[in-house]
Amino acid sequence: MGLRPTSPPTENVPPPGEFRPYRRFVSWFILTFVTLSSTYLLISVAVTIYRRRNAVPSGDSVGAVATAADLESCHEELKDVTHGLARHLENFQLIAHYDASEAQRWAEDRAFWLGQWKAADQRCHFAASRPGKFSKEWEQLSVIHAELRETEASYNKELLRFGRDQAPRLARIIERLERVGSKLGTSSAAETGDSPQSSASIDAGDTTP
Repeated sequence: MGLRPTSPPTENVPPPGEFRPYRRFVSWFILTFVTLSSTYLLISVAVTIYRRRNAVPSGDSVGAVATAADLESCHEELKDVTHGLARHLENFQLIAHYDASEAQRWAEDRAFWLGQWKAADQRCHFAASRPGKFSKEWEQLSVIHAELRETEASYNKELLRFGRDQAPRLARIIERLERVGSKLGTSSAAETGDSPQSSASIDAGDTTP
């Protein structure tokens, strides 16, 4: 009497359909997380660009009757704008060759500073007539605010002129100078009859102490 083959014990494996709701939940969770993360990143970038181009005033608008506290706060804000312009001008270095990435960075920094300058005026209204005890101080702040814009505009004009006229000219001078140096090196080697390769072979074959 032959033995019948015994089948391996079957494990309690749940049918594939039982995991479908769980998988669907995980898929929707991942999709929602990725969507929210992408949206948050896009909003953050948009807000950053907006703030760089449109600076927000740091306080309430100063009315026609300004107090000593208003004068002090506008003075501090104008100091920040002045230091910002100084940093903006110091961070850019004139270079011989036009660099597109450097020019883009300069344009972004300039837009940010102009936003700060405009925001300070929107809050403090430097050009407004303010009679009273601190009328001279307000007048001085108004002059300083206008001179800051004139300084930035003059510097930017000279920078654009340099990039358009002087930088290409300097690049051509450097290129011509390098060509002259290359010809001088070739002529010198031809006159002596030596070359770097022949000198190297002589040194390698010479065993005389």
